Amino acid sequence: MLQSFSSSIQGLFIGLTLALNDVISFGITKEVFLKNKLSLHWLIIPVILYGLQILLFYYGLGKTSMSVLNITWNLVSNVLVTLVGLYYFKEQITNLKYIALLLAFASIGLFAVDGIQNP
Repeated sequence: MLQSFSSSIQGLFIGLTLALNDVISFGITKEVFLKNKLSLHWLIIPVILYGLQILLFYYGLGKTSMSVLNITWNLVSNVLVTLVGLYYFKEQITNLKYIALLLAFASIGLFAVDGIQNP
Protein backbone atom coordinates (compact mmCIF):
# COMPACT_ATOMS: atom_id res chain seq x y z
CA MET A 1 0.00 0.00 0.00
CA LEU A 2 2.78 2.42 0.94
CA GLN A 3 4.67 1.65 -2.29
CA SER A 4 1.56 2.28 -4.43
CA PHE A 5 0.98 5.56 -2.54
CA SER A 6 4.59 6.55 -3.25
CA SER A 7 4.22 5.65 -6.95
CA SER A 8 0.98 7.59 -7.16
CA ILE A 9 2.58 10.67 -5.61
CA GLN A 10 5.60 10.33 -7.91
CA GLY A 11 3.28 10.09 -10.91
CA LEU A 12 1.45 13.23 -9.82
CA PHE A 13 4.74 15.03 -9.20
CA ILE A 14 6.01 14.11 -12.67
CA GLY A 15 2.71 15.25 -14.19
CA LEU A 16 3.08 18.54 -12.30
CA THR A 17 6.65 18.93 -13.57
CA LEU A 18 5.53 18.30 -17.14
CA ALA A 19 2.77 20.88 -16.67
CA LEU A 20 5.17 23.47 -15.24
CA ASN A 21 7.33 22.93 -18.29
CA ASP A 22 4.26 23.74 -20.42
CA VAL A 23 3.51 26.88 -18.45
CA ILE A 24 7.04 28.23 -18.78
CA SER A 25 7.16 27.40 -22.49
CA PHE A 26 3.72 28.86 -23.22
CA GLY A 27 4.47 32.00 -21.23
CA ILE A 28 7.72 32.68 -23.04
CA THR A 29 6.12 31.99 -26.41
CA LYS A 30 3.22 34.33 -25.67
CA GLU A 31 5.59 37.08 -24.56
CA VAL A 32 7.64 36.71 -27.75
CA PHE A 33 4.84 36.55 -30.28
CA LEU A 34 1.97 38.52 -28.80
CA LYS A 35 3.60 41.18 -26.67
CA ASN A 36 6.94 41.46 -28.50
CA LYS A 37 8.71 42.03 -25.19
CA LEU A 38 11.39 39.42 -25.79
CA SER A 39 13.49 38.83 -28.86
CA LEU A 40 13.22 35.66 -30.93
CA HIS A 41 16.35 34.12 -29.42
CA TRP A 42 14.29 33.51 -26.25
CA LEU A 43 12.42 30.78 -28.16
CA ILE A 44 15.39 28.46 -27.67
CA ILE A 45 14.21 27.97 -24.06
CA PRO A 46 10.83 26.41 -24.99
CA VAL A 47 12.58 24.28 -27.63
CA ILE A 48 15.02 22.89 -25.05
CA LEU A 49 12.26 22.39 -22.47
CA TYR A 50 10.12 20.43 -24.89
CA GLY A 51 13.12 18.31 -25.81
CA LEU A 52 13.45 17.40 -22.13
CA GLN A 53 9.70 16.70 -21.97
CA ILE A 54 10.19 13.39 -23.78
CA LEU A 55 12.78 12.18 -21.28
CA LEU A 56 10.66 13.23 -18.32
CA PHE A 57 7.59 11.48 -19.74
CA TYR A 58 9.65 8.32 -20.33
CA TYR A 59 10.85 8.43 -16.72
CA GLY A 60 7.27 8.92 -15.54
CA LEU A 61 6.13 5.76 -17.33
CA GLY A 62 8.26 3.79 -14.89
CA LYS A 63 6.34 5.32 -11.98
CA THR A 64 2.72 5.17 -13.16
CA SER A 65 0.60 4.10 -16.10
CA MET A 66 0.61 6.03 -19.35
CA SER A 67 -3.05 6.97 -19.05
CA VAL A 68 -2.73 8.37 -15.53
CA LEU A 69 0.49 10.23 -16.35
CA ASN A 70 -0.85 11.75 -19.55
CA ILE A 71 -4.20 12.78 -18.09
CA THR A 72 -2.56 14.21 -14.96
CA TRP A 73 -0.14 16.16 -17.13
CA ASN A 74 -2.96 17.52 -19.29
CA LEU A 75 -5.24 18.45 -16.39
CA VAL A 76 -2.54 20.13 -14.31
CA SER A 77 -1.22 21.90 -17.40
CA ASN A 78 -4.68 23.25 -18.24
CA VAL A 79 -5.18 24.50 -14.70
CA LEU A 80 -1.76 26.13 -14.43
CA VAL A 81 -1.89 27.72 -17.89
CA THR A 82 -5.34 29.11 -17.06
CA LEU A 83 -4.11 30.54 -13.76
CA VAL A 84 -1.08 32.14 -15.41
CA GLY A 85 -3.35 33.58 -18.10
CA LEU A 86 -5.63 35.05 -15.43
CA TYR A 87 -3.04 36.49 -13.11
CA TYR A 88 -0.10 37.35 -15.35
CA PHE A 89 -1.70 38.12 -18.70
CA LYS A 90 -4.92 39.51 -17.15
CA GLU A 91 -7.17 37.30 -19.27
CA GLN A 92 -10.86 36.91 -18.44
CA ILE A 93 -12.60 33.71 -17.37
CA THR A 94 -16.27 32.80 -17.37
CA ASN A 95 -18.25 31.02 -14.66
CA LEU A 96 -18.37 27.90 -16.82
CA LYS A 97 -14.58 27.84 -16.95
CA TYR A 98 -14.43 28.15 -13.15
CA ILE A 99 -16.59 25.04 -12.95
CA ALA A 100 -14.28 23.30 -15.43
CA LEU A 101 -11.28 24.16 -13.24
CA LEU A 102 -12.99 22.73 -10.17
CA LEU A 103 -13.78 19.54 -12.07
CA ALA A 104 -10.14 19.35 -13.20
CA PHE A 105 -8.98 19.53 -9.57
CA ALA A 106 -11.48 16.81 -8.65
CA SER A 107 -10.23 14.64 -11.52
CA ILE A 108 -6.62 14.98 -10.42
CA GLY A 109 -7.62 13.91 -6.91
CA LEU A 110 -9.56 10.91 -8.23
CA PHE A 111 -6.59 9.76 -10.29
CA ALA A 112 -4.37 10.01 -7.24
CA VAL A 113 -6.78 7.96 -5.14
CA ASP A 114 -7.23 5.37 -7.89
CA GLY A 115 -3.46 5.06 -8.20
CA ILE A 116 -3.27 4.25 -4.49
CA GLN A 117 -6.13 1.72 -4.54
CA ASN A 118 -5.22 0.04 -7.86
CA PRO A 119 -1.43 0.05 -8.26
